[in-house]
Amino acid sequence: MNKLLLIVSVFAFIVLLMMMFLTSPSKVGPVGVLVFFTISYLFFLGLAVLCCRLFFLLRGKLNRAKVTGNIEKKSLRYGMVIAIAPVALLIAGSLSGITIWEVLLVGILEILLCFLTSRNVI
Repeated sequence: MNKLLLIVSVFAFIVLLMMMFLTSPSKVGPVGVLVFFTISYLFFLGLAVLCCRLFFLLRGKLNRAKVTGNIEKKSLRYGMVIAIAPVALLIAGSLSGITIWEVLLVGILEILLCFLTSRNVI
């Protein structure tokens, strides 16, 4: 799972760079914009999972015998939730300018989703 996520994130980063420098939203149309946001989610998913893994490793509360399985599962679950925030801000920025109100709403959404993830509701 680790190598697959790394490969997908690197591939998504390369495709994002290609889309940003070689095309425009008017050329690719609505499907291309949807692909852009989907690929950006995959890229941010890899970054979020990496940051969550580092956070859980540095926190040091986990038992060293269970480190690999528990950290991987936890970081993937939290990473899926955290990766929504930058994509939501990208979508908000593409519709209109990003205001403090939108940043606050995305922050509240992230806090709520992380809380639900910690309680195993999601």
